[in-house]
Amino acid sequence: MDETYDHTMFPIDTLLLERLKSSSYAFEIYEATRIEIVLGRSAKAEDDLHLERCLDDGVPIHRRSGGGGTVVLSPGVIILSIGGKSRVPYHLREHMRGVNDRIIEVLGGLGVQELSHEGISDIALHGRKILGSSLYRSRDLVLYQGSLLLHPDLSLMDRYLRQPERQPAYRRGRPHDQFVTSLRLAGYSLTASEVVTRLKKAFRERVPWPSVSLPNNA
Repeated sequence: MDETYDHTMFPIDTLLLERLKSSSYAFEIYEATRIEIVLGRSAKAEDDLHLERCLDDGVPIHRRSGGGGTVVLSPGVIILSIGGKSRVPYHLREHMRGVNDRIIEVLGGLGVQELSHEGISDIALHGRKILGSSLYRSRDLVLYQGSLLLHPDLSLMDRYLRQPERQPAYRRGRPHDQFVTSLRLAGYSLTASEVVTRLKKAFRERVPWPSVSLPNNA
């Protein structure tokens, strides 16, 4: 592993995993405030990134608890981190689908149409990715993390990310600029504030998977 960059745990992971020591459910939903990169649990920066560009630009590089691909976060990206105790913690696809169903429901209420589940854990709009997600699982805990592309600078993906070796079938080999889109580019003039507010309300009202409250020594 290259030690010339900061690959500490993504800060929101640390925060939520600490909260979940004393709570059965917790979440944080917010707009990114700076450019930073988050590697999946087993991803290699030298394989996934144009690392020299990241270092030249001073972009922080973190590592999250869950697997999945490397992502670029920046203003205009809504970050969702949702964790809790579950009766079925090892059902990866079911937990991701439960959260993504709720996101699609919220966006539909804001007028966004023709959203679909794609790959293992993506949400797409007209066949182009607008949200990717990952999941961390332990004996009784799940931690979902997703990034929703509201109106970020999508050229940052080409600058910092290499074309991934592992791709979902629906990508069909497309480069970043043809594979992803944002809600704004698709014609939806939503603000971060209204999207975050609606998402928080939805996840506050109902846990998105079969949950269970467990004693701390369970």
